[in-house]
Amino acid sequence: MNLKILFTLALMLLSVSGWSFTKGFNQAWLKNNYGFQWLDQTYDQKYVEDLMILNKEGGSEILRMWLYEGAGLTQFIYNQNEGTLKLKPEILKNLTHFLKMARKHHLKVNLTFLDGNAFGNFAKNQQLGVFWWNVFNSKYGMLEQFYQAAIVPIYQLVGQNFKDVVTQIDLVNEVNALIFFGMFEDPKASMSSFLCKLGHHRPVAVTASLGWLDAEARFFEGILSNSCLDFYDIHLYNDFGAIPRCTDFQRLSNQGHIFQLGEFGQISQSYDDNLQAQVTSNFLNSAKNCGFKSALAWRLDDNREGYNTEARHSYMAYGAARKGYYIFRDFLE
Repeated sequence: MNLKILFTLALMLLSVSGWSFTKGFNQAWLKNNYGFQWLDQTYDQKYVEDLMILNKEGGSEILRMWLYEGAGLTQFIYNQNEGTLKLKPEILKNLTHFLKMARKHHLKVNLTFLDGNAFGNFAKNQQLGVFWWNVFNSKYGMLEQFYQAAIVPIYQLVGQNFKDVVTQIDLVNEVNALIFFGMFEDPKASMSSFLCKLGHHRPVAVTASLGWLDAEARFFEGILSNSCLDFYDIHLYNDFGAIPRCTDFQRLSNQGHIFQLGEFGQISQSYDDNLQAQVTSNFLNSAKNCGFKSALAWRLDDNREGYNTEARHSYMAYGAARKGYYIFRDFLE
């Protein structure tokens, strides 16, 4: 019996046992306030509810959001002299509102703590560079300090009030970026120790996503082994909507490993409605056929006026829904 027939039978068995494919959108940060989105001066309650409606009407069950994106500690009160770190109270207040709105609109939320891509220029600010190096490599108690100040409050909020809303947490968006930027003293051992600490006493399932152009290759190299993760999250961008090594993902999925296509989209720099629509359709079909549990498109809404290169990825751009939004909505309907 060939592999195609075996996989078809496996999918039939999975469907009988209740396995289903889930689709969602990435929003990541609200409006374009990267690094500042949860602060009182930028958090917009009306925009949040409008975003929930847009997400739901687009056929999405999940909205992925980031918490501490950026390397500037804008969400914290940090006293370098005293070595103390404290989360600003407004972060929890506004996040609570966001999660209540998600519950109101019957949506699930994936949260992401850190963005690995934010640390490429850490050396430009020596003080911040030292701070993050100590956190990532568990030096001088700073990893414990960060865990208590940044992670525990979120786990408590979710565990006590929102386990029905928050179903996944990404510890680091595209964690392989941190390795590329040289942020770990011992790339594999230091990273595993760091991720295991962040995932300690988690109230919901956790992952650490892999991105860039070598995400699947890095996964099969075993970069995330011994990292205390509950599932694996892969980010892929290409103009074909293809998942490399699909049969390998199928095999591991059938063995019980859980995979999520946590981000997907075109790699072309062009703003092309037809390309985005075709890539969306292809990636959703590929993810389902390759045994992925879910797939999240990048990115739901870009509300900037005028030309900008990032709008090519967005499903709502310049105030209107694009063709890809409806392709996404109608998939598996």
